[in-house]
Amino acid sequence: MYQIPDFEEPFKEELVSFINHKRSLGYDYGKSMVSRLKEMNRFLIEQGITDVRIPKSAFLSWIQLRNKESTSNQEKRYCAIHGFARFLISRKYTDVYDSENHVLSKNDFTPYIYTEEEISRIFYCADRYSPENKPIIYDNGRLMPVLLRLLYSTGMRISEALSLHISDLDAGKGVISLLAGKNHAGRNIVVSPSMKRVLECYLRTERPCGINEYLFHGYDGRIYTSDTARRTFHRILDEAGILRRPSGKYPRLHDFRHLFAIRALEQMVGNGYDLYTSLPILCKYLGHKSILETEYYIRLTQSRYKQLTQASSEYAPALFPDMGVSSYE
Repeated sequence: MYQIPDFEEPFKEELVSFINHKRSLGYDYGKSMVSRLKEMNRFLIEQGITDVRIPKSAFLSWIQLRNKESTSNQEKRYCAIHGFARFLISRKYTDVYDSENHVLSKNDFTPYIYTEEEISRIFYCADRYSPENKPIIYDNGRLMPVLLRLLYSTGMRISEALSLHISDLDAGKGVISLLAGKNHAGRNIVVSPSMKRVLECYLRTERPCGINEYLFHGYDGRIYTSDTARRTFHRILDEAGILRRPSGKYPRLHDFRHLFAIRALEQMVGNGYDLYTSLPILCKYLGHKSILETEYYIRLTQSRYKQLTQASSEYAPALFPDMGVSSYE
């Protein structure tokens, strides 16, 4: 867990309490978010704030789009101050401004949908991954084959997978308990027989450790970080011959979640389930707050998965419109 820095007054104690509160709910408040909160703290102090309050002028100035900045960075700044403001309000501070997200913009991003052949190449290269230099902290060649298969076969968020403890697994039954996911709601995930065998094999060869240890961890027991997993995944993509996107960025680990949603719904439709039954089941399995989030995952594939769009048209003609909404995780 990334160490909480020594924040400056006047928000010192409240920022520490806020981070600990979010972590207790299962949120991945690691280096990236903590650094953003530290930047926000400095900004508020520079605005002349000397007690625990967030004036409207400071709030709006913090979220203002900066020169040559992407809207995604602006959105991240909004999320930092919005979350902190809500926390302060819940603690009965009265001079705290907050607003709905008017930073949120329409998002035309399309996830990368891996083909079956590409998935096979990814697993092949992950199973044979050998870094040039001996890893000091993490055995990436041992961790990544299991992590990638878990993301692919369950649609789990990368943050959820990395926060798993060994005690969260019932390998015999093939059940994973997510006690505090992104939307504050726990859920159980039943894995496929093949994924169950992968986990059983992984645990049999696990170095001696307690059941409260992280499932994916380093030599010293520390949690496997998302940054390390992402960098290793990029190397595996290079070895698998999967090119970067026109934007210059690699396909994401999070795209496995989109792929899972698509193929799970396609499988259910293929087995004769109607969407009245399929969508709510998939929504609960993915840990979404509402079916609208699940719809977002599906709407991006209209040109490729004709079976789904035909089924959705029969269910409700406007179920998957060409919505311009922000991406969900």
